[in-house]
Amino acid sequence: MNSACRAVQTIAALLIVLSSNSFADRRNYVWTYQYQTMPVGATELEFYQTTQIPEEGHHLWEYRIEVEQGLSHRWDFSVYQIFSQPENGSLAWDAVQFRTRYRIGEEGQYLLDPLLYLEYRRKIDSSDPNKLECKVVLAKTVDRFNLALNPVYEYFFAPGTLHEIGLDMALSWEFAPALSLGAESVTRTEFEEEKTMTQSYLGPALSFAKGEWWYSIGAATGLTEDSDQYRVRFLMGVGL
Repeated sequence: MNSACRAVQTIAALLIVLSSNSFADRRNYVWTYQYQTMPVGATELEFYQTTQIPEEGHHLWEYRIEVEQGLSHRWDFSVYQIFSQPENGSLAWDAVQFRTRYRIGEEGQYLLDPLLYLEYRRKIDSSDPNKLECKVVLAKTVDRFNLALNPVYEYFFAPGTLHEIGLDMALSWEFAPALSLGAESVTRTEFEEEKTMTQSYLGPALSFAKGEWWYSIGAATGLTEDSDQYRVRFLMGVGL
């Protein structure tokens, strides 16, 4: 077992241990973002596992370890370490990612609550391009119902240039404080020279919270020719 694999297993075990006595900030969805940031001074550790299942070819697993810090009442910042493992291949350190979010106004001040999202990813292999991602989170919670819309722009550069636009949408219903069930759709259209490629996915999202921890799962079916057949993502978060 290589050092990257041991690191991922260690973090996953740490999350389980910490979950018994820590506070975490819960997410209803696994791809779509809601109108929320970390409370000022609070820190959270999150673990992601994503499985890409193409119709033909090998599966791909991705693991993300995120440390998230609340900088102010409306602003937070995160650092990710990203690992990937192709089927029949070794787990490898794939990328470093930085993310910041800023909430505009207060909840209920506008028709849809707005949040600005900015992300930068640097691949460990310098021959792979950088990625800059910008999105606007527009969301609304009414009683137990939540709606979230995330228009997205992604720019890949140095080396090469590639543009993507997309839209993530989700809605959910809170059946109990510990349980919400919803649905998500994810779409990305890639523009490279004179070619375009569109991937779209749709599927359910389940979020469960108990005590001081939360856990979410989403599974999505590919809707276009360019999409994977399925994608599945697990999230776990715990406050530090």
